[in-house]
Amino acid sequence: MLLMVLGVMIALALVAIVGVNSWRYERRLVQEVHELAAVRPTATRVAAATDLPPIVERYRRLAVGTRAPVRTLRLRHGGTFRMSPRSHFKSIQGVQWFTADPPGFVWSARVRIAPGIWVRARDMLVNGKGGMRVLLEDTITVADAHGPQFDQGDALRLLAEMVWYPTALFDPSTVTWSAIDASHARATLRLGELTVSAIFEFGDEGFPVAITAQRFNDKGMLGPWGGVYRDWRVVEGMHVPYEAEVSWQTTPPFVYARWRVDSMELA
Repeated sequence: MLLMVLGVMIALALVAIVGVNSWRYERRLVQEVHELAAVRPTATRVAAATDLPPIVERYRRLAVGTRAPVRTLRLRHGGTFRMSPRSHFKSIQGVQWFTADPPGFVWSARVRIAPGIWVRARDMLVNGKGGMRVLLEDTITVADAHGPQFDQGDALRLLAEMVWYPTALFDPSTVTWSAIDASHARATLRLGELTVSAIFEFGDEGFPVAITAQRFNDKGMLGPWGGVYRDWRVVEGMHVPYEAEVSWQTTPPFVYARWRVDSMELA
């Protein structure tokens, strides 16, 4: 009987600890989103993009036309995620906040790794500084990493995900384009002293079908990384993909994320 009572008390204590830590996670997340929104806009704006490579200009017309620039985006997504090539895909639910001037994001997601057991991850790029935090049940820190390599990786992630608010891709204050051939162009994102580039591949319909870049992996080494875009839809006057797949392009490729957009709130 005593053991049973002790077991119940321990279980209740663990539930209370997780509840408090969950509250702390949410509070810190709100602070980080406020930090993202509080970054001062660029002091000097540059005129609209001109002299784009033909394939990029075609995409600009199709994707945004004459729509006013998006200032912020809140995106909710589902999908699946896995940690290694040998692990199984797990269900994921995430929410991501984006800003356009200057570009940045805060992303938070929950991955169910077993029945009743969740991992929470927060990735961000604010003022050109990136970082990833991963917690088991909001309590045990699995990872809390930042530094130049994460700045580079998160900037590439942002560049790849600007297809969800594509007016940001045509703001020459931060993104410039250069031609490669009839179906490929290089996009370069500049955030202060941080600069990253990626190659977009465009399909027959004029929309990006893939992106590739050299990105730092978890071991601190540059490796081929990229993603593909599918299921293009019209949202508030813009064409955006509703599905994306992300991978390390090893042999064979290691696909680790499959996103599906659930909702988008633009301002």
